[in-house]
Amino acid sequence: MHISRLAADNRALIPEDVRDALGLKEGDPILFSVKDGQAVIRKVSLKAPSVDTAYLKSLEGGLSEWGSPEDDEAFDDL
Repeated sequence: MHISRLAADNRALIPEDVRDALGLKEGDPILFSVKDGQAVIRKVSLKAPSVDTAYLKSLEGGLSEWGSPEDDEAFDDL
């Protein structure tokens, strides 16, 4: 367990072994969540998920009935 102090500019140091355990490097995005009075810090991956373009192409034909101007107008305010 580590203790860090909140600085005047609301920054806190993340201890080196915590950074190492999470694989954090300068500039990495991190996520904070709070539940039941406890904070959790996680490294965030901003890598784009892999996309199966062949699968998406196969869906296009089956979804064409939803691409009409009437549908655009009907669902425009959603």
